[in-house]
Amino acid sequence: MLPMAMSQLALSLALAAGLVVGRAWMVRHSRLAPLPLLLPLTALLVHVVATLTPAAQLGAVPARWLASLDLLFTGFALIRLGTWGCLQLPAGLGWWPQPPKILRDLAMLLLAAAFTVLVLRERAGVNLVGLLTTSAVLTAVVGLAAQETLKDLFAGISLQLDAPFSEGDWIEVNGSGGIVQTVTLMNTYLKTADGSRLVVPNDTVAQATARCFTPHDPVGNRFSIGLDYALPPGQACALLEQVMAQCPGVLQQPPPRAWVGAYADSAITYELLVWQRGAGELQRLEVRSTVLQHIWYALSREGQSIPYPVRELRPKRQGPPEDDPALIDVEARARLLSGNALFQELGADQLAQLAPLTRCLRFGPGEAVVREGDPSSALFQIVRGRVAVLKAGPQGGQTALASLGAGEVFGEMGLCTGGRRTATVRAEEDTVLLEVERDDLMPLVEAEPEFLNHLARLVNRRRCELEKVTAEQAAAHELGLLQRMQQLFGAVGMGRT
Repeated sequence: MLPMAMSQLALSLALAAGLVVGRAWMVRHSRLAPLPLLLPLTALLVHVVATLTPAAQLGAVPARWLASLDLLFTGFALIRLGTWGCLQLPAGLGWWPQPPKILRDLAMLLLAAAFTVLVLRERAGVNLVGLLTTSAVLTAVVGLAAQETLKDLFAGISLQLDAPFSEGDWIEVNGSGGIVQTVTLMNTYLKTADGSRLVVPNDTVAQATARCFTPHDPVGNRFSIGLDYALPPGQACALLEQVMAQCPGVLQQPPPRAWVGAYADSAITYELLVWQRGAGELQRLEVRSTVLQHIWYALSREGQSIPYPVRELRPKRQGPPEDDPALIDVEARARLLSGNALFQELGADQLAQLAPLTRCLRFGPGEAVVREGDPSSALFQIVRGRVAVLKAGPQGGQTALASLGAGEVFGEMGLCTGGRRTATVRAEEDTVLLEVERDDLMPLVEAEPEFLNHLARLVNRRRCELEKVTAEQAAAHELGLLQRMQQLFGAVGMGRT
């Protein structure tokens, strides 16, 4: 007996080692469902104990029960490995879709129950079916005790057959929402916005009114904002829709919408609706935060603000913050212009004449300053912050060409030629820009026509440095640029008279 027991022990250890090594290999080198280990290793342990325990020392009845236990765990392990090999493994190989976990669990439960009844009847002499059917009291007790469990079980089966949602969808049940991780025999598991795991009984999910969003469908995000009565409602709705359409994460189709919601005590309330991908709470909050930030910056550039409640008593109105572009006065703008290579040769009187016509604009992170393909009539000098220069790709998406910082200039070619923007420029952080429009330069051009030649020479030099052209090509480019500027500024000048 001892040599046979040792050989079975060695075989069991070899099988256990093979299972562990096989699972480790599958986890590292494939995307297949991991090989189940818990039941097979437990069955091997029970088999080793049953093999090494002499039956003579236990007696007939305990030995029979130990043998039955050994057979039961062996059967359970084979059932688990069988469901893995017949259902999960082929699905991992792409032969058919992955079966739902609840159906796998139900199949294993039914097979294990039938196998348990058969083994106990044949090996241990216990007839569970007869025991339950002949004892009305026991049947009633079991039925009452399992009432809630059976409700959850059948609700889980109903959810799987009806399939109102699937793993990865976002659902909300009784005010609590999250992403569906899995549906088991008894519960539905959700992952909430704060990372916690929400366990909802299947019966609760089946009976409640649930909201469901799939990951790929557009999801509406609705919220409100109050604006000042001084801003006309039609202009406000147009501004809000324009800002929302340019926000990252907001879909263009369906388009964002803005409505007048109510006339409140101190503000006109506007209802906003944007569409996005992803229904998770964090995704909705992120898009909402981005939209509200961009609205604040857009209102600031228009000289508007979010109104305070009229019932608030303030003895003294706070001044603008230190980093407000409104604090950059005419003298500061003249100093900024003098540091610009395009305007370095201007005298103090000319800078003093140009500076009041310019203005400083503030852009938030992610806001587009200019968009590729838009008409161009101004150049921008970065006062503080950074912007990214982006170019649309042939297959969609955008490629970053450069990142510009304080003191750098962009948009000068569009100002001089009147062509459309060749790239999109988007703020990477809180950014203040000094804007110089074509009309702002007209007084200088009219007073000193030579300034146009100087401007064309500097712009062409910068363009040639970027494109690395020859001297002959540079001269031709400068002549063509000057002619184009003379036509453009002449047209502008005629438009001003």
